[in-house]
Amino acid sequence: MPDQFAAKRQQMRDELFAKLFLLGGWLGGTDTYKRTMWAAVPDAALQRACYTLTFRKGLPEEGADGRLVMAGHEAMLAQWFHRPLRRSDIELSRAWFADHAATRAFPTELWDAVLASQPGEEVTLPVDIWGFPGGQAFLAGVPCLAFEGPGGVTSYLEPAMCRYFAPVILATKARLMREATSRDAEFGLRSAPVEVCNLVLLLARYVGGSNGEPQLTSNDTAEFMYPELFRSVGTIGHEMMCAAQSFDRSLAEAEYEMMDRFVSRMGTASLLCDLVDAETVGLENALRVIRSHPETDRVGIRVDSGDIAGQCVLYFERMRQLGITPRQIVFEDEVTPDAVRRVYAVFREKTGQEPTMLFPGAGGYWWRLVHRDTVSAAFKRTATADRPNVKFSNSPGKETIPGYIRVYGRDDTLVVADASESIAGEPLFVKLVEQGRVVYRETFPEQAARAGRTWDRYRRWEPSPVVGEYLRRFREMRAAEIAAARARIGNW
Repeated sequence: MPDQFAAKRQQMRDELFAKLFLLGGWLGGTDTYKRTMWAAVPDAALQRACYTLTFRKGLPEEGADGRLVMAGHEAMLAQWFHRPLRRSDIELSRAWFADHAATRAFPTELWDAVLASQPGEEVTLPVDIWGFPGGQAFLAGVPCLAFEGPGGVTSYLEPAMCRYFAPVILATKARLMREATSRDAEFGLRSAPVEVCNLVLLLARYVGGSNGEPQLTSNDTAEFMYPELFRSVGTIGHEMMCAAQSFDRSLAEAEYEMMDRFVSRMGTASLLCDLVDAETVGLENALRVIRSHPETDRVGIRVDSGDIAGQCVLYFERMRQLGITPRQIVFEDEVTPDAVRRVYAVFREKTGQEPTMLFPGAGGYWWRLVHRDTVSAAFKRTATADRPNVKFSNSPGKETIPGYIRVYGRDDTLVVADASESIAGEPLFVKLVEQGRVVYRETFPEQAARAGRTWDRYRRWEPSPVVGEYLRRFREMRAAEIAAARARIGNW
């Protein structure tokens, strides 16, 4: 039978990534100083260069230990490479930035060279991108992507490529949640700045923590677009239960009516028990509803305010006393991996049982600490022509790693090398973009499987012989020049 949903599903997938492309295909999708720099030094703008993206810090959560999970290529690369640029748009941007913008500058020689190499209306950027494939676990401080092409063009990518911080953080969070529990649900749609962000989150979450299993979410659009990756989950909300309230009846009566009507109609529910009080009124009503519907064992409990761990124990023990078969207890309220572990620990201690019926759901957690500064995402030039480059800093940890970077795996070590070297180890970088066209095509289940394989593998990193020598020479030069400058300053 033909799939009646296939055409709409594909349209929505295409639209998702098209929405991430540069607004209007406009060259303004970068920082102003890109225009001024490369207008000032056109010869440098045209030289081949390498830039790398590095997350200089790990996620500050228990169990992360400096490890990160690569994710988000489909969304992040779409920002510049979803479709070719248009010659007419480039010419229009030239006219605006050269003659009308508050900062009047346009790197004419740079974009003339790009246009001269590609006759026709469609223009692809002469940029290659190498990096870790989706799901690859790596360490903070190790470059995860390398961008190569004319330096001025490659430089334009910086703001967009720094946004990799979001899917990488989210995929890493998903791995941490997976370490805490083998099952959970995502309820973060209302926490996302816009719906597109939630979809990017869900795909990264799948890569980082699914182990290839469909993930539960309250985002109905996600399930429709990717039914092989997501399963929708929903039950009673406070708003439905409030609808029965009035001043001429008790709050308990109104709550019970809506619980019972929902179960009678749907046959399944996670009864939300804190509309009045989860430890008294809600407890009585929920157990009464469960006992009045012996025809189904698919009616459980949902607790999401107050003493969550204590309530999980309370409901389990009371059901056990009443002879009710074990039921699922969903718990929410600012759930994090640490919170899951605490709830599970209390449950084991108080009941003597494994928490197999407890089911955590998280919403706001997925967006907590999702900032560039959390992982200190840095897009920096590391080579020009055949010369390595390095950026030093007066802040520790901000020194860049020079060269045309590639990364290899050897035992528990990541080796950061130059592309010119032959390294004994597993090459971990793959080509993602070739001359402005995305060539990376792995499925999300393939990426999820890699996250499971590599999460515990790498514990340290080291420079290769060539990169190590670059670092040594640059550091010696810096130390000598600082010492000489201090001596001169001392004589002022």
